[in-house]
Amino acid sequence: MLLVFGGMILGTALLGSDASLYAAEDAGHHAGPPLHWKTDLALWSFVVFVAFIVVLKSFAWGPLIQALDEREQRVVTAISDAESKQRESEELVKEHTRKIEAAQDEIQAMMVEARSDAERIKQDVLEQARQEAESIKSHAVDEIERARELALKDLFDQMNSRVIDATEHVLGRALNESDRDRLVEEALAQISGSSN
Repeated sequence: MLLVFGGMILGTALLGSDASLYAAEDAGHHAGPPLHWKTDLALWSFVVFVAFIVVLKSFAWGPLIQALDEREQRVVTAISDAESKQRESEELVKEHTRKIEAAQDEIQAMMVEARSDAERIKQDVLEQARQEAESIKSHAVDEIERARELALKDLFDQMNSRVIDATEHVLGRALNESDRDRLVEEALAQISGSSN
């Protein structure tokens, strides 16, 4: 681009110089287009071009290169930052993935523990209900047995009384204590033999 710009300046200088010479020659009454080779004009144009290149290199090329270097450095820094951010993002994604997997494992373990607790509570409740039912059944059996014994005792007492009364009535006399006991034992033995 610098060379193109310099070429344009050189061409302009040549045309301008050629035009000024043409004007000067025109003053000397030369006719025709100004397309003749002029060695001094080309030499001075080359000198002006070289001077222009030196000036550009001294005052424009350095700052332009510095600006390009700074821009390149900024681009490199931005790319490095972007890569660093990408690595950090990937690490965060991996960390979150690990946390999610750990949470899922923990939830699974909690569900297993909850099922185990529910099963244990169910067994405890069933066992407690079974024990209560057994207790109620045992209590009911005891009550029935007690009521049966009371009923039998009342029945034996009534039977004793009636047997004694009937015996005394048949014998025509009152029985002593040993006779009563013997009669009661015989009556009980007969009742026990008939119930079996």
